Amino acid sequence: MKTFLQPRLRPLAGALLAGACMAGTGIAAAGPTFHLEKVVTIPGGDSGWDYPSLDAGRNRLFIAHRDEGLHVYDIRSGKVIRTLARSAGANTSALAPEFDLGIVGTRDGHVVVFRLSTLATLARYKSETDGFDGAAYDPVSKRIAIVGEADEDKKQTPVLLFDARTGKPVGKVVVDSIKVDAPRADNQGNLWMPLRDRAALARVDVRTMRLAATVPLDAACRAPAALELDRPDRRIYVGCRGDERTAPRLLVVDADDARTIAAVPIGRGVDEVMYDARHGQVVTANGEDGSLSVIAKQSSDRYQPVETIGTRPLARTGVLDERTGTIYLVNAQYYKRAGDDGDEDSLHFVPNTFSVLTYTR
Repeated sequence: MKTFLQPRLRPLAGALLAGACMAGTGIAAAGPTFHLEKVVTIPGGDSGWDYPSLDAGRNRLFIAHRDEGLHVYDIRSGKVIRTLARSAGANTSALAPEFDLGIVGTRDGHVVVFRLSTLATLARYKSETDGFDGAAYDPVSKRIAIVGEADEDKKQTPVLLFDARTGKPVGKVVVDSIKVDAPRADNQGNLWMPLRDRAALARVDVRTMRLAATVPLDAACRAPAALELDRPDRRIYVGCRGDERTAPRLLVVDADDARTIAAVPIGRGVDEVMYDARHGQVVTANGEDGSLSVIAKQSSDRYQPVETIGTRPLARTGVLDERTGTIYLVNAQYYKRAGDDGDEDSLHFVPNTFSVLTYTR
């Protein structure tokens, strides 16, 4: 595992360089909101990845590295302290710190239950679905929800629910969509999730295990792929990838009446939306552009683009530490092998290039 610290300019030299660059522009010299502080490379093979999750109390980032398993990364030391036993295929995870329990969902539909404090794997069992996507913990119902594999014929996707005390299944909710992305809990007993193929949001009542509402989105939003919640102000921040006719945007939606509050331009390939309440900013991670889009929340109804910050190609998923405003993204060097006879190109990742990118303010 390699760690690279980004060099910093000495204050005087940095000030002179910035002043020279800004001279004659009439713009006050200022750096970006975030800078790349550290890059840590994790050994591994040609494996993709998906959603990470953060145990802030223990300063541990759980990284779903698919074939390589679930890595446990210490955000203070910048080191992988363990790869969870029997976690091969990890695609997502959700944490319930109050019960000292975490759950991993794998690409082949297995559930891995583990202890947060000791990182011991307690169980691995096959669920009723054949693959998992995003996950979330609902503190009201004390249940963990994981999005299952879609039934293409029925055009439905199951959202499986698990008891956060034991990791055992308790039921499911079926959503009319073949592309349900990662859910978020509103801390009132509901889960919100984007329906990418329907340009809509679904609200699931986790306590009653039923689909409570399906909310069509404004025409400004196509292919909603991620969302985050501003719980005190009842706002839903939806990352929309767009299509051939519609640009990518962040859509701000009122969680109570489904009004569209704002639509703000963002980068291409959004796969993560993060909300920093302390600094009043919404940030999207855009894998196709390799960027962060930073948006200021001026009030609950007013939003203004701040800047676009270059990251790295395919750095599309991550988490924001609400205590510090630090963002952790993951990526790897990739290449595409040309398909034969009109087949699609196949995406591959260069071994030993998978990295954790730390962006600080």
